[in-house]
Amino acid sequence: MKKIKDERLILQNLKNIRIAFLVQSAGIVAILLYETISKGFSEVSDNPLWFVFILTGVILSWLNLRISVDMDDKSGKKAPGPYYPKVVIAAVVGMVSALLVKFGPDGGSTRNAIIIGIVLFVCFLASYSFVHYLRKKRSDHDG
Repeated sequence: MKKIKDERLILQNLKNIRIAFLVQSAGIVAILLYETISKGFSEVSDNPLWFVFILTGVILSWLNLRISVDMDDKSGKKAPGPYYPKVVIAAVVGMVSALLVKFGPDGGSTRNAIIIGIVLFVCFLASYSFVHYLRKKRSDHDG
């Protein structure tokens, strides 16, 4: 296959990929919704399509972080600020979620609460760290 060099064709190809992705995602959501109604949510969460849907959403969100940082007008005009508030926010989210699991309506075990708290702490810290890195890199490059 030859590489497309015409910008109009590249843009049209990207639009086609976006439409195919939307149709595919709508199909996955429809299948999962049907299974939720007919079998219940516990069966849906065991379905491999659920994992594909969640993984796709996470990857798309991570890829869009770079775009959102570039679109943020104020991120390039000043330094991103200190890093420690982001660590504190991630820790608070992890602790609150662990407490909600432990003392929530299902009354989860301490082990599950700790695991969920740590996973959410790491996820929030990773995304905050990546955005902080991009903003710092951009402010260093512009300044």
